Amino acid sequence: MPRFSFLRRGRHRVGSDVDEELHAHLDRRTEELVASGMSPEEARTEALRQFGDLEAARAYCRQQDNEKDAAMQRRLMLEDFAQDLRIGLRGLLRAPMTTLVVVTTVGLGIGATTTIFAAVNAALLRPLPYANPARLVRIYTDTPPNRFPFSVADYLALEAQQTTFERVAAYESTQMTYSDGVTAERLQGRRVTWTYFDTLGVRPAIGRDFTIAEGMNGGPKAVIVSHRFWQSRLGGRLDAIGEPIRLDAVAYTLVGVLPDSVGPLERQREFFIAAQFETPRRHGPFFLAPIGRLKTSASAAADELHAISHRLFYRNNAATWSQIDLQTWIVGDSTSIAALAIAAVVLVWLIASLNASNLLVARVTNRRRELAVRVALGATHGRIVRYLFSESVLLAFGATTLGVLIAYAGVSGLRSFGADYFPRAAEVSIDGSVLGLVLGLTLGSALIFGLIPALTSATSQNVEMALRSSGRSSTGTRGVRRLRRALVGAQFAIVTPVLVVGGLLLTSLSALSRVNLGFDGHNVVGGAVLLPASQYPPARAIPYWDELQRRVAAIPGVTAVAFADGRPPNGSQNFNDFDLEASPTPPGRAHPVVPWISVSIDYFKLLGLTLLEGRLFDDRDWRDDTAENPVVVDRAWARRFFPGGSAVGQRLHSGGCAQCAWTVVVGVVNEVKYAGLDKPDEGTVYEPLNRESNAKYLLVRTVASPSAVIAPLRDTVRGLDADVPLSEVATIADLVDEALARPKSLSILVAALAAVGLLLSVIGIYGVMAYYVQQHAKDISIRIALGGSRGDLFRRVVGHGMIVVAIGVGVGLLMSYWAARAMAGLLFGVRATDAVMFSSVAGLLAAVALTACALPARRASAMSPASVLRDD
Repeated sequence: MPRFSFLRRGRHRVGSDVDEELHAHLDRRTEELVASGMSPEEARTEALRQFGDLEAARAYCRQQDNEKDAAMQRRLMLEDFAQDLRIGLRGLLRAPMTTLVVVTTVGLGIGATTTIFAAVNAALLRPLPYANPARLVRIYTDTPPNRFPFSVADYLALEAQQTTFERVAAYESTQMTYSDGVTAERLQGRRVTWTYFDTLGVRPAIGRDFTIAEGMNGGPKAVIVSHRFWQSRLGGRLDAIGEPIRLDAVAYTLVGVLPDSVGPLERQREFFIAAQFETPRRHGPFFLAPIGRLKTSASAAADELHAISHRLFYRNNAATWSQIDLQTWIVGDSTSIAALAIAAVVLVWLIASLNASNLLVARVTNRRRELAVRVALGATHGRIVRYLFSESVLLAFGATTLGVLIAYAGVSGLRSFGADYFPRAAEVSIDGSVLGLVLGLTLGSALIFGLIPALTSATSQNVEMALRSSGRSSTGTRGVRRLRRALVGAQFAIVTPVLVVGGLLLTSLSALSRVNLGFDGHNVVGGAVLLPASQYPPARAIPYWDELQRRVAAIPGVTAVAFADGRPPNGSQNFNDFDLEASPTPPGRAHPVVPWISVSIDYFKLLGLTLLEGRLFDDRDWRDDTAENPVVVDRAWARRFFPGGSAVGQRLHSGGCAQCAWTVVVGVVNEVKYAGLDKPDEGTVYEPLNRESNAKYLLVRTVASPSAVIAPLRDTVRGLDADVPLSEVATIADLVDEALARPKSLSILVAALAAVGLLLSVIGIYGVMAYYVQQHAKDISIRIALGGSRGDLFRRVVGHGMIVVAIGVGVGLLMSYWAARAMAGLLFGVRATDAVMFSSVAGLLAAVALTACALPARRASAMSPASVLRDD
């Protein structure tokens, strides 16, 4: 038996060793009994009797030996693996550039993938932080393809008639001025029904919830504030409960403080006041967002919503009420964006791993003689594979360490700056599911760039060839060469759809940035002004606005001043329905709905809108004795509803109020974007802005940079009333940038990932061709020495690499077709199957790959045969 062979015996050896030991004991005892005078048969029987239950003893001994053998094997395996890790670490330190490239590229892929997955996990996978969130739904008015909020009349009807919800509630976003007697500031908040927090299952951390009395018209005015508001503005005092909080100069009793950690509906909101609805005089306007907690099945609730809405809409069968899971509503269209982002980063990680695998295949091939010597000295092929795999584990661990550091930095950045671009950004964190992904990426990386090179290179055929060959002329097996080409082809196949999608998004962004706003937005700046209703009744509001306009117009550099209740390109505060006198809406059809903008007389002049027909507003339109309500419409509205004639003089009923006075069209102007840069022009209606209104946008045009008048504007507003701040200050350019922020961020992300993937793929094809030239240096020199054309040799080497690229790009273009179709909803101004983009990407990949192949080919054609053959 070989020395120490018992350390590596298997289970079959354990059983035979136990049987041999037991039979030796029985034989010795039998011999002793025979020596005492017994016959051999009697001695054997007595020996068995004295020994006891032989089978039980055999089973016990086998179990003990098996357990000890298994423990020994595990210990030896761990010791071998630890030894392999030490040897592998020394080997990697001797190749610092390869180690650095692999760890850096794969680490970036792991870090980016982990960051994006953490955001997707927070938004899409993690349940909402409410009680039993699966029962929460968002209710809306469904008039395909549009979804609209509720009016007060809608909500009161829902509250009174529904039976399938445990509780319903509604909210609207609002801004109010908080004043502590010294300073005033504009804060974001919500006006909510008294059932709001109970519906969500949220309990105030301090104080209590709203009561039904506080939700009734004329009841006590109550407010619940955020934990941040309580800490920063009330000093975190427990005795603040019950004190008055002044919002828009009205005293609201503080009844509760929310927990520090809140859900997405409450985040970034400083206060919540109990809404008190007056009995509505008409169906509109529509501004409430209803939510409900299901009591029965979702299908039963949907049927009831349809029934109530059909009774309410007076035979208007085209409009109905529908519901959607609250989490789906909050996430919105982020599902496709999240899928695109995570697919892009995973593909880049895969490209990085394939590139690392290619590098390690080349490294292992160069070490074939070393590995052959190990085999010749007694190492098994399994041990060689394990040794090479241990190096990959070290590389994967290093890449993961870097990736986790990048992920933590990325998650911190998302929490700080991603709130405007991704839902529930404040909840992004490295939790158990994210760490599980990190573990999966680590194992995947180790398998991709570790096991493949190890299994491919550590074969008996490779070993025999290595022992017979010289190091410089060794070219590796045909299988190894095919593997390296396949890895490069896979990289190009993967990077092609990423480049196509990135190119389409950048083209879409470019088209959005070139959208004609319909007016000259240069040197236009404005902000919101909200007067406290209790301090500014109509008798005081009108003089305030007149004086504000006079003072702002006197600011040096200001050429025009106007007021409105919305700002382009994405600032419409009101969408209104209407019914035309000339073509009434047929029964069963929904009234058309368009942006409805209230403006002052100078608004059209300030924006430089062109009057196409009729007239603009003048002083007579603000008289109380006007028999009809005048409106100005844009060209898209006129063409949509009166394509064969003039819109001027046409009458309509707005807001579903058939008993109200007629609204008459007095003029037509050119189109302006109010519903978003990517939305089609379906018409806009302008009405005279109520001079008694308490909330208005102040708009100013200047002769120079608008930033120069922002400070004077603030001082002017503050000078009229220190408790009325100027908020939401922005230029038109700022508003356009804000509208482009989300598509720009997505486009930059995918384009950056595409650029990284392209760089890695180019490095991959360059590495393969450079290695090909190095390994075939002797063959190339012989061809040149025998009279071969250097030009033919150059074309041969380039063609060898471009075939791989062509196959990879071809497969990638097929993948790009399906990828582009899947994200068509994110595009604007470009088709998902745009032939120019597909051909441009293919041309770009071919050009950069040709350059990467040409450099090694040029070096090959310039070789000196004498020096190569002499040095070989």
